[in-house]
Amino acid sequence: MILTSCSSLRRRGGASSWGLLLVLATATCVALLFSFSFAATMSKELKQSDNIPHENQIVKNHVVEDKMEQQQPVALSPVASSDVAKKQQHQEMNATPNKMKNFCTRSDIRHGKWVGKINSTNSSTETAVMPMHAPNLAGANSSQNYDACNAPDMYQWQVANEKNENDSSCEFQQEFNSELFCDRMKNTVILFIGDSITWEMYESLVHLTDGHVDKRVHNRAIQRKIAIVINVCGDNHVTLIYRWNKDLSNKGTSVAIENMLNETFPTMIVLNTGAHYQSDIVYHERMDHALDLIAGWQSMCQDRNLPCPFFWRTTPPGIFNCKSFTRPVNNITMMEEHVASNPGAYNWNHFRHQNELALQKLESSGLSSYNIIDAYEVGIQRPELQVSQADCLHHCQPAAADAYNTIMLHYLQVNRTLEDMSKIAKYEYSYNRTTNIALSGIDVDWSQDTTPYLS
Repeated sequence: MILTSCSSLRRRGGASSWGLLLVLATATCVALLFSFSFAATMSKELKQSDNIPHENQIVKNHVVEDKMEQQQPVALSPVASSDVAKKQQHQEMNATPNKMKNFCTRSDIRHGKWVGKINSTNSSTETAVMPMHAPNLAGANSSQNYDACNAPDMYQWQVANEKNENDSSCEFQQEFNSELFCDRMKNTVILFIGDSITWEMYESLVHLTDGHVDKRVHNRAIQRKIAIVINVCGDNHVTLIYRWNKDLSNKGTSVAIENMLNETFPTMIVLNTGAHYQSDIVYHERMDHALDLIAGWQSMCQDRNLPCPFFWRTTPPGIFNCKSFTRPVNNITMMEEHVASNPGAYNWNHFRHQNELALQKLESSGLSSYNIIDAYEVGIQRPELQVSQADCLHHCQPAAADAYNTIMLHYLQVNRTLEDMSKIAKYEYSYNRTTNIALSGIDVDWSQDTTPYLS
């Protein structure tokens, strides 16, 4: 339209009376043409730039998407270095705590299963037992000479609805990330209170954070009623304390919980009971007392303006005839039926019921906050890792305990904020946090302890 108007003006330019007007009109046309051409060019360039990702965007399948919304987990090939992947993951998560938008829930975690590790040559997770010992648990094709205790563990816990290439359901790290743990828990004192299954979790965490401790130290601590104190994480100075208490009482070798809290103010507690069976009446009474003490401790934390996580770990049962199993059994119904049909002398068939009692107590306790580590579901499906046919309760490898700690770290990752980390990092404890275990990890550092043996 502009071009047509300008041409018309040029055709009229013959008359002298129109001379001045023609000059002005021609100049106007030129200006309008230049403006139109410039606008068209800019529009084209802007349209093209829409397909160019900005600094915080990526192009995926020809569609520009925000990087911050791309929460795909690190995909490892069988030959990839897990250390490199862990470092990358640590750097991403350390930059912004709680960056992932859709963490896996407790339900996702407890309804998970054991799967082959990505760099393992054996990814089978089918039920596998020796049929001559357990004909009702079909699927045995492995050698009777297989010994899970002396073989590398090839499995890890995978949550239900975990995010993968085709599904963005939820986020969960299958392997424990020690750098992430040490950064999140800087200057934290973590107190583990419980029985020998709690000891397995404690020992696992020490090893996962590059420390070392031997079961012989556990036996020494029971004999002397002393705490085991180990500092890990280097300059981040995370203190791990274990105190033996088999049934939430102060009887026998058990140390009273109130005494522990008077001696050592922790900024995180992991508590459990259950492996040493007691009647429901006694269980109720001791749970009530223990949770009252935990509530008092949480109040102390609030008075000091400190974030103090509390974890309750459920108890997995022993597995009758455990050495007949050679692989994980991803069928909790089958395993519960097996336990119920062979309860043994330790009331293993009552563990599920008392776990439920504990959860009911927690729900009605009025505690300000708590998290559940569902060791029952995780542990009952690893029957092949029990120590021996004579000890079908304890584990000869830390696989299950490693999973408990990975779950614990997941909840810390979900809930721990930068403000929480800052408050704990600045807190000054009023007691000695020196490691009291020898460098070898196999005995107490006697220079740190003068407690006499129990008579």
